[in-house]
Amino acid sequence: MRKVLRLPVLIAVVVVAFAALGSGTAAAGGSDYSHAQYQVTFSLNCGNPTAPCQNVFGLGGAWGWIALLPNGTANAQVTECGHTVGGGGPGQQGAGHIAFDSTWQTISSPVPPSPVTPTDPNGEYIIVDNNVGIPPFPATYGHYSIRFLGATGEITIAP
Repeated sequence: MRKVLRLPVLIAVVVVAFAALGSGTAAAGGSDYSHAQYQVTFSLNCGNPTAPCQNVFGLGGAWGWIALLPNGTANAQVTECGHTVGGGGPGQQGAGHIAFDSTWQTISSPVPPSPVTPTDPNGEYIIVDNNVGIPPFPATYGHYSIRFLGATGEITIAP
């Protein structure tokens, strides 16, 4: 398994990996993503070969978009890219794209439910049901910056 595919573990430890999962309910239901309750964009980057994030998921990053519909379904599109220092070995670099449909819910919590989740000013968080490690993120519309193990990221939640 490429190091970069462990990036979702970082975003559980954003956004990535989002691999052939999901129920297909969002697309199958003919949902119109322009009427999403939330639209989430994110990026997470590890560009320093001496930063701890390099040891967790390698150099590179993940960038994506998630549409969360009022009926509790979600659609995600994610691109990831990994690099190695000094050429690396087989399977240690490259890019990929992952798309999936899923479901989502909100929870209330006085503290972020994950070390990579920015604090929501209203104590509300969105959980995307998945098997790839997408961490919870704030449910309040806005722009959030994250730093975790030397990785930097941005999350935007819009109506």
